[in-house]
Amino acid sequence: MTSSPAFCRFAFAYGTAFALFYVVALFRDLALFTVYPSLGIVILGTHHSRDVADPALGFVAPEMYWYGWTATAGIAAFSIGLVAALLPDRWTRWCWPGVLWVTAIVAMLACVYRTMPWFGR
Repeated sequence: MTSSPAFCRFAFAYGTAFALFYVVALFRDLALFTVYPSLGIVILGTHHSRDVADPALGFVAPEMYWYGWTATAGIAAFSIGLVAALLPDRWTRWCWPGVLWVTAIVAMLACVYRTMPWFGR
């Protein structure tokens, strides 16, 4: 199963799309859900403690967005992977494997750039 062309197309498309969608989710603050780990609360969508719904929640426990960003990127990348797996083999031959590495490196550098202020505090 792992050597089938459809699975290879899915895996490479999923990996590349996940890297891109994670950067988009990180920069646009698109979390599928927000987690308050110390309270055991999960809220759908991106919820900042300064929101009108419950502004005091930020004083009780900090919010965690990483799980939501990962879920957002995973769902979007899964749909791209399914489309790539269903495409005929002749349509996907033009894809150069080096693009996958370049995309992953650029996405990693964008994430490092975005998180630099967190380490400066």
